[in-house]
Amino acid sequence: MSNPTLTLHSYRRCPFAMRVRMTLEEKQIEYTVIEENLSEFSKELLEAHPQARVPLLIAHWAPSESSPHSMAIYESSIITEFVDETFTDKPLMPKDAGDRAKVRLLTYWCDQIFKPDLDLYKYELKNLTSEEFAQLRVRLNSHLRKIETELSESQGNFLIGQSITLADIHLFPLFRQFKRATPVFSDLSHYSQLNHWLESILARPSFERVMNKNLKV
Repeated sequence: MSNPTLTLHSYRRCPFAMRVRMTLEEKQIEYTVIEENLSEFSKELLEAHPQARVPLLIAHWAPSESSPHSMAIYESSIITEFVDETFTDKPLMPKDAGDRAKVRLLTYWCDQIFKPDLDLYKYELKNLTSEEFAQLRVRLNSHLRKIETELSESQGNFLIGQSITLADIHLFPLFRQFKRATPVFSDLSHYSQLNHWLESILARPSFERVMNKNLKV
């Protein structure tokens, strides 16, 4: 079966849409972007996504194929795995089953444990008591230490070995948000390996293309 053509409903600054675009750019896959207005989603997105949010990937197969002519795929980590499994060149999931499980565990941790505290820091900081902020700071440092330890124990420059994987692609947009949040979380400067890892990903040509305002529309 031939590979589908891809249309991505995205919002350039959304970290979850960023995951998908980074995956597509790392694998050098052609795709079309529909840049959504978050206050007025397109009719196509509203019809295809049950929660009406980005990212949304529409995969289109040729009408002659026995597979469905098109399929709507949502949830960023599901999209990235679909893309990686469908377009097999430049794989972004490790060969080892244990390492693939680690990618998924790190993604789960990022979405379910780190992101809620990141959102507290970004959006609710002024509403926290001093005690609540102290507890949040402890948790945030624990999160930072976790990734610093993962990088220290890796056999390469990435979270899992010598090559970039979906673990790096799934985590980096959230840490990029944290680093850009105001006020600056000063403790971030203490984590040298995490900062080096983040800067190395932001320096990749794929990320430059992700952030290019001249979208492929």
